[in-house]
Amino acid sequence: MKIGIDIGGSHIGIALVNEYGKIIEKSETDIENINNAEQFIEKYIIRTISNMLPSSNVDLIGIAAPGIPKDGKIFSMYNLGIAELKIEDMIKKYYNIPIKIRNDGKCSALAEKTYGSLKENKDCIFLCLGTGIGGGVFINNEMLQANFAPGFELGHMVIERNGIQCNCGKRGCFETYCSMKRFKDNAKIILNLPKEISSVELLDIIIKNQNNIEISNLIDEYIDNLIIGFSNLIDIFEPEAISLGGSFVHFEEVFFEKLKNKFYQKKYAFNPEVMPELKLAILGNDAGIIGATI
Repeated sequence: MKIGIDIGGSHIGIALVNEYGKIIEKSETDIENINNAEQFIEKYIIRTISNMLPSSNVDLIGIAAPGIPKDGKIFSMYNLGIAELKIEDMIKKYYNIPIKIRNDGKCSALAEKTYGSLKENKDCIFLCLGTGIGGGVFINNEMLQANFAPGFELGHMVIERNGIQCNCGKRGCFETYCSMKRFKDNAKIILNLPKEISSVELLDIIIKNQNNIEISNLIDEYIDNLIIGFSNLIDIFEPEAISLGGSFVHFEEVFFEKLKNKFYQKKYAFNPEVMPELKLAILGNDAGIIGATI
């Protein structure tokens, strides 16, 4: 048995995962609007692991983390305001269990490739559209890896010169236009909704207001920007399929048919013969947890 930990930009999920990638027990909590995120993360992780350990023999703790995992630490967790999290030391103070840390987008990608929407595709891309944009690229069934930092930071390719300032310090990054957080924040402003409204409530309100010209324009603009990102990735990697995960999946009714219609109507690849199939991730928010244990 393994423990998977997924530290997102706005939540933590922790689960016991068996050898087949099935979740046996899970706990999760929000970490939005927390004053001391680092302290909160430590307390929640240790308490949750202690509750799970008595019932199972655990031979690995896998961690899916935003930012740059290296040497048992996680650097540049921009969306949580943490420059350096010494997570391995944090856990080793309490438990002598092997620890493996990977970038969260790549963990989700591994889960979808191994057990989910991409398991039948050799050459493919997974995009996790959530607080930011992460993901993974697979060529001939192998995930591409960089030598130092996680690499393949798909959310930080620039799609708009002199565009919106990103938390990473650059301007015009893919995720500043196509993260689901940005879309939801803009929708709340247009509809004059409180920041604290839940995603479920927001989705229902957006569906009821799809004929609102500002909301309709926001959806179209989001799709157009998403396709710019797709176009760049297709020309570089020539994937058979692109799978979309993260909270984007929960907004399928708002986006997916419009996205597919627009995507397949025009030439968005240098070689039109390599236009990929667009898919939705099937493991939901559990992908990061499961992938952390692979």
